[in-house]
Amino acid sequence: MMMKLSPAEQAWLDAYRRTLAERFPALVEEIIVFGSKARGTATADSDLDLLVVIREGDWRLKDAVAQSGDHLAIGTDVVPSIIVLTREEWETHRKRQAPFWLTVTRDGVAVP
Repeated sequence: MMMKLSPAEQAWLDAYRRTLAERFPALVEEIIVFGSKARGTATADSDLDLLVVIREGDWRLKDAVAQSGDHLAIGTDVVPSIIVLTREEWETHRKRQAPFWLTVTRDGVAVP
């Protein structure tokens, strides 16, 4: 996979990963970039599609995980589109072979 991020996007992604590790230790299981950035087909108008899989949590916790990334993007040229799912929700997508799961599985690039 030919992931293509701008320096600003890479810096944002690094900061988001650190923020998640600090604010939500042991909660985040996977961070996956998908969509045009992961495929290397992004244009100037493309956003940065990100899936964050967390161990467990309700909508409030998922919202907090997503908002922490949105806050980091303020004042930058980065336009993140963050989807947060629990491990159980992600497994349900996998079992159903949901189109979203297929897209992320085909195009996604895991963030170490």
